[in-house]
This record gives sequence, C-alpha cells and structure tokens, in this order.
Amino acid sequence: MGSSITNIILPLLAITTLSATPGEIGLLRAMASIAVLLASIPSGVYIDRFNKRSLMIACDFVRAAILVTVPLFAFYDQLSIYWLYAVSFLCSVFSVAFGIAYHSYYPIFVQRKDLPEANSKIETTESAARVGGPGIGTFMAGWIGAPLTLLFDVVSYIASAVLLSFTKTDESSKVKVTKRPPLLQEIGEGFKLLYANSVLARTALTTIGSMFCLAMMNVVFLYYLISDLKISPQMVGIIFFIGEGGGLLAAILASALMRSVGSAKIMWWVVFLSPAGFLLGGAQSHPLLLPTLYLCLTSVRFVLFDIAQYSYRQSSCPLESLGKVTASIRTCIGVAAASGAIFGGWLGSVASPVASIFTATVLMCVSSLPVIFSALRHTKNIEDLPALTPLDR
Repeated sequence: MGSSITNIILPLLAITTLSATPGEIGLLRAMASIAVLLASIPSGVYIDRFNKRSLMIACDFVRAAILVTVPLFAFYDQLSIYWLYAVSFLCSVFSVAFGIAYHSYYPIFVQRKDLPEANSKIETTESAARVGGPGIGTFMAGWIGAPLTLLFDVVSYIASAVLLSFTKTDESSKVKVTKRPPLLQEIGEGFKLLYANSVLARTALTTIGSMFCLAMMNVVFLYYLISDLKISPQMVGIIFFIGEGGGLLAAILASALMRSVGSAKIMWWVVFLSPAGFLLGGAQSHPLLLPTLYLCLTSVRFVLFDIAQYSYRQSSCPLESLGKVTASIRTCIGVAAASGAIFGGWLGSVASPVASIFTATVLMCVSSLPVIFSALRHTKNIEDLPALTPLDR
C-alpha cells in the first residue's frame, strides 16, 4: 500500500502546501517516469545476475530512508517542490528495481499454466492497495497533514523488508546458469527477445502507448478535482476508493474471466474500455459520479490487461532473460510516461485539464490498435501462443 499512498500524497502535498501549478505537477510525475527510463535496463541486467530476494529487501529499506525525509523537512519548514522532485525520482529508481526483481522472482516457482491465476491473486492484493491507498492517504492528509501521512509508507516498506527476510527460497536451483556475455550485449538481448515475438511486441507497444496516455490523465486529474471542481481532499479519497474498487473487483474475478473468455482473448477485449476518459466531459454537471466512473472503467481496463500480458510475458520468456525483457519494456514505458506527464501538464496549463484528458483518451484508442490487429483476436489462451527460446550467443 506504501507506493499507492505516496503516488497520491506527493502531488496532493505539492498542490495544497506548495501551491504547485499543473506544469509543476507534470514535472513531479515525470520525475518518476524518468527514473523508470534510467533505472530499468541496468536493473534488469543485474537482477538476472544476482539474488532477487536480497535486492528487494535492500530496495525496501532504501525507499523508507528516502521517504522519511519529507516529514522531517516539512517539520523544519524546509520542504520545497525541488525536494519533492528528488524524492519522487529516487523512490522510483528503487521501486523500478524492486518491481523488476519481483516480477522475475515468482515465475521461477510457478508453472506456466498457473501464471494467470498467480498474477490474478497478486493483482488482487495490489488493487486492494490501490483502492485503500488513495482513500486512506487523502483521509489521513485531511486529519494529520500530508507530510505525516507519508510515515505510513515508511512503515509499510520496513514491514515488506522484514517479511521478505523470512522467505527462504533457492533461486539458483531453478534458473539455468549460463556464461554471462558483456553488459552491453545483455542490454541488447532484452530488446531482441522482446521483438522476436510478434504478439509480445504488439502487447508491449499497446502497454507503452497506454502508459503515455495514462500519464497525461494522471498529471491533471487530481488538479482538476481539487482546483477546478473544488472537491475536498477527503471527498477525493472517496472518489479514488470507489473508482479503484473496479480494479479490485476485476482482479478478484480475473481468473474466472480468463477461464471463460480466454487468457489471451481478454487482452483483446479490454482495450475497448479505453474511451472511458470521455466521461469527464460532463463532470461539471456530475462532479462526483463521472470522475468515479472514469476511474472505475480505466482501472478495470488496466488491471485485466496487465494480468494477462504479465502472464504471457512470464510464460513465454526464458527465466534467465525475464529480467532483461521486463526491463526493456519498462525503459520504453519510462520514456512514454515521462513524455506523457510533461505533455499533459503543459496542455493542462495552456488549454485546460479537460483538454488534456480528452487528448489522452483519443491517443489511448490509437495505442490499442497493435493489440486489436494482432493474433490475440483469434487466440483464446496464452498457452496457444508461441514461447521464446534463449538467443544464441
């Protein structure tokens, strides 16, 4: 739940305490995306070489140490938007490393046919955090202030590290050990493996494009609710709580939906939920209902698509190369999300937040085309899709 609270509290703190503009919020969001861009490839390469559990524990402790500086600086009245930029960037660097290690860790012990169900259970937990995080965060921010609310994140990271330390697994016995090539060659291998498979490449393109659009929306959505619609932080928390509940419900039902619709076919169907952003057009007359519905449909779309595409990537990639392939995708996502956040913030400043959201929605429809015109349209389950083999070195 930690990062879910951080994601809402940092921009909320910037808006309510530092009077940040949409452009500054855009840059704050972009710092996290730039971190993804810079950290993904090195993390992916080194994570495939070293013990993943130990790396995750280290990342948890470092993130806790970085985040605790925000309430300390606020207490001494030294907090600035520039320090929030630094915190966003540094926390995101170690979140990237943690995320790549995490998504490369459990496929070692889960059989290919069980990956959709495993990812569904994991996404249920993450969706619960996304549902509770913004609601708890904004409620606590209204009660004790945004800076002190971040201490909940600090505690959650420490708790994660402690729990991971009790997980005893032998990674080396499961992963095929091969002679490692030079670093630059390994970096290139991730991209080669990714684009050696048409379906994997198309799902990656849709993921990257949709993250550009989501970054555009996210950078102005909170500002729009608070500054344009004059909704209180507590009510914003309720909107996020109910809206993200759609993603939680989707995660809970994901296994049943994938068995019914197909673990591959579901990726094709959910991209048609992309126009949900147009709902905000009438938000002036329905300032609570339509933003909530927008969040709900968007959350359902991303949760179901991510569960299915994670499962396919993990089942189709060689275990010894999964970290590099994941890092390659996250690097491209970093470029897209940073660009989307900056562009969304700029458009929100020179035009309006609604214009930025409408533009992002149109572009999200376009980003769905690679998946719509892929083999997923005629394939039911990911087991029927081709798997990758390690590259010859």
